[in-house]
Amino acid sequence: MDQNKLELELRTHEVQCEERWKTTFVRLENIEDTLGRMEGRFYALGGTIILFLAGVIVTLSTMQ
Repeated sequence: MDQNKLELELRTHEVQCEERWKTTFVRLENIEDTLGRMEGRFYALGGTIILFLAGVIVTLSTMQ
């Protein structure tokens, strides 16, 4: 009787852990997607800043 109870508890534990891992992987995929979007925005922002500063330097150098 104890062995059957132990096997049932183990199976229940396995099912719960499997569901938790699925949830964890879904959340990690969402985090990776968000980080990818953030990275793209940072590159775009960096490029914009570089172009802006280059324009300021060109403008200042042509004024003298």
